[in-house]
Amino acid sequence: MKRRKVKFSLQYKITGLIFALIIVTMTVVFYYTINMNLTNQQREIRKSASQIIDTLSALQLVTSFKSTNSEKTDWMIYENYLNLLSKLDKNIIFIAILDEKSNIKASSINIDTLRKDFKEVQIKENKDEFANYMLNTKINDVLKMKENINIKGARLAQIVIKFSKKAYIRKMYITIINMSILTFILLTAGFLGAWGLARLITKNFNIIAAGMRKVAEGDLHVEVDVKANDEVGVLADDFNRMIVELREKVRIKDAFETVADGLKEMDDLKKAYKVLTYQEMMEKITKGFSPVADSTSSRAVFIFIDTSSFSSMAYELISDEMKSIIEKFVEKVSLTALEYQGAVLKVTENSILISFGYPFMHSDDLKRALISTIEIRKELITMVKGKLTLGYNIEDFNINFIIMQGGLVKNFVDGHTLEKYKVITDYIKFASQYGEKKKYSTDVYATKEIAKETENLAVFEHIDNVTLADGKHIELLKLKAVKF
Repeated sequence: MKRRKVKFSLQYKITGLIFALIIVTMTVVFYYTINMNLTNQQREIRKSASQIIDTLSALQLVTSFKSTNSEKTDWMIYENYLNLLSKLDKNIIFIAILDEKSNIKASSINIDTLRKDFKEVQIKENKDEFANYMLNTKINDVLKMKENINIKGARLAQIVIKFSKKAYIRKMYITIINMSILTFILLTAGFLGAWGLARLITKNFNIIAAGMRKVAEGDLHVEVDVKANDEVGVLADDFNRMIVELREKVRIKDAFETVADGLKEMDDLKKAYKVLTYQEMMEKITKGFSPVADSTSSRAVFIFIDTSSFSSMAYELISDEMKSIIEKFVEKVSLTALEYQGAVLKVTENSILISFGYPFMHSDDLKRALISTIEIRKELITMVKGKLTLGYNIEDFNINFIIMQGGLVKNFVDGHTLEKYKVITDYIKFASQYGEKKKYSTDVYATKEIAKETENLAVFEHIDNVTLADGKHIELLKLKAVKF
């Protein structure tokens, strides 16, 4: 199954989630704070206006709004009081009392506040004209309030107050800046904290995931080390416990398979021994009988190992080093034939015959035969070179391997196959008498059909054509190199 790739890491998801929660929280707090400040601003302005109206109502007890001889004096009292209020509350930029006809009777203008915060307002020299201008002109960032001055339910006059919102706006800006700084700090701290937390969580998950990948690759000696006392730590403990149990189950399974393989190998040994014993007994009884191939013949791949150079030696006179080589050589032949599911079919004083395809049949018997031959020859060369390197003296000998296809009739190698082997060995012995003399030699020969079917495994070179008794020719080739 194809392993999916991580497109959006869990680390980014956790960080993004916490980051989003902080943003949402700070947005709500921000909105609530601004809204609360605006509400408080409105409340404070209305409270100030109510206090002014109450005070003006109280002044009515000592003066009068009515047209009397002391009218000028009475309005001067109110105007002086309005000037006092403007000085006490810098947020009041204009305050005026209007009579029943909406004429200004008393007013006060905070020139200092106008010059500081409302430079767009043109200050006029004529006080009455400037008062009418302030009463009727709309000014930005100014809150205008109109209230009636009532005494015992009767409307005596109307008061107009214009409050500057500049101070409140400045406070609002300061609040916004402070909130922005706090938001930035919280976002930075939240991001770093979320990133660290997510990294810690994903690190432990990555450790467990790496262990799972090793298990998937066949490594059952894995143990994840997660130092956490949370659900991830519990998951890691369960993973380690699962590996231990899985390892134990695999061990039991391997033990069963080993026993099964041992039993199968024992059956193969019994079968191979039975074939060898049968052939040896029949060889002695029939005195070298070899049947003629017929319709009942079955095909197999044969490896003839020419050991005639060993048999020509007097065993009691040969060196211990040579005896060791012969013993190990025979052992290697037997074990290799068993390993590749072949059978030692026949042993004579001059040769050893290994069969592939009988009594054990496989689809790749030819490949098994070639590999077995290469391994036996390689082991023989290694043993001889080892003895010579150590300075031991060994007798001259020639061991040649001949691979060919042949037939069996009623458990006997047919006569045609034996004839081909005899002709080939006679040719090899004859050629060796006139060839280069070596301390030892060992070569692998094959017929043309063998070389053609194993060309992807080995390279053979043409030697000669040998002739059978019936006049037919066999193309003989010698192994030059292997491709494995």
